[in-house]
Amino acid sequence: MEIFRSIRNLLRFGSSRFDGPMLFFMFLLFGMGIIVMFSASVIPAEREFSDSYYYLRKQLLWGAVGLFLFLIFCQIPYQFLVKWSFVFSLISLLLLVAVFIPGLGKSVGTSYGRSFNRWIQIAGFQIQPSEFAKISILLFASYFFYNFDFKKIKWDQKKITSLVVIFLTLLLIVIEPAFGTTVELLLVLFFFVLLAGFPMKRLFILGASVIPLLVVLVTQVGYRKKRLEIWLDPYKFRFDEGHQLVTSFRAFFDGGTSGKAIGTGYAHRYLAYSHTDFVLSSYVEDFGFVGFCFFLFVVLFLTVRVFLLLQKTKDKLGYFLGAGILILFGFQTILNLFVITGIVPVTGISLPFLSYGGSSLLTIFILFGILANITCKENLVV
Repeated sequence: MEIFRSIRNLLRFGSSRFDGPMLFFMFLLFGMGIIVMFSASVIPAEREFSDSYYYLRKQLLWGAVGLFLFLIFCQIPYQFLVKWSFVFSLISLLLLVAVFIPGLGKSVGTSYGRSFNRWIQIAGFQIQPSEFAKISILLFASYFFYNFDFKKIKWDQKKITSLVVIFLTLLLIVIEPAFGTTVELLLVLFFFVLLAGFPMKRLFILGASVIPLLVVLVTQVGYRKKRLEIWLDPYKFRFDEGHQLVTSFRAFFDGGTSGKAIGTGYAHRYLAYSHTDFVLSSYVEDFGFVGFCFFLFVVLFLTVRVFLLLQKTKDKLGYFLGAGILILFGFQTILNLFVITGIVPVTGISLPFLSYGGSSLLTIFILFGILANITCKENLVV
């Protein structure tokens, strides 16, 4: 009986300044990510750098920086960040433009004959501006929509400028191209419009009107069209472009109920991006169906906990911003899961807290720092 009382006290909202269960499961996800990322990266690191610990050291470094940023942002009032969101958005736009500047931006060619411009080289470090653009868009759009009255729309210069900034940010991300990130941000904006009180019927009609554009972007762009063909029949391309998806399927099959000996599976040796976008495939190969269910439990608990916390926030602005962060986290997780299981075509989308990558890890730590501030005890009705 005493145990249940202790658990109830731990789960009680507002029992401490920052919500303990949310922070525990957030750091649990990051810890799981370090383990599986290291397992998945040993062979690629040895193959590329003759150093099995190369990716582990870099991820731990980014994790330390991310933790530092988390501690900073959970102390900064989110109202202050929103107040300066226009400045952050302009900085984000400059960084997105910088990826196309020779000598500063890094262009990577693909087997489809398309170049990707997603990274900036600064002092020996490589950052991905589209990841940090998620933060600026969330801050800026939450402020724009939370006090937007669709019944009394007055298109002044400030509102038009705000829409132009949001549009330019999305346009630059599409041009990079980073289609997965664009879809993420569009979904967040869709929910912001919904939360702001736009009539649902009209909203879905508006959303449906965008579908033809998305179809054109998928079917008429060379590398996306090829990805669609691979998705429809990956085994037809299993010896070239489809090898990644087919190997992911095998990782799920080989994992069985309880997994294989850590780091010994087929996917660890032959799955491209096994420590980045496809890290969950390596995780399932290591820990099997049981491990996969545990991962789902952790993500679902964290998502539900944040959702319940947001229901108790005093401030509408905090609710909007927190909801945007939650939607981004949830959708990114679901989209990554759908990609590696072949439910949707392959697109570059990282798994929050688990995938290797400094920009994505720093971004998610910053967002959860903001979320911790929004849901801190003084901002809740308890």
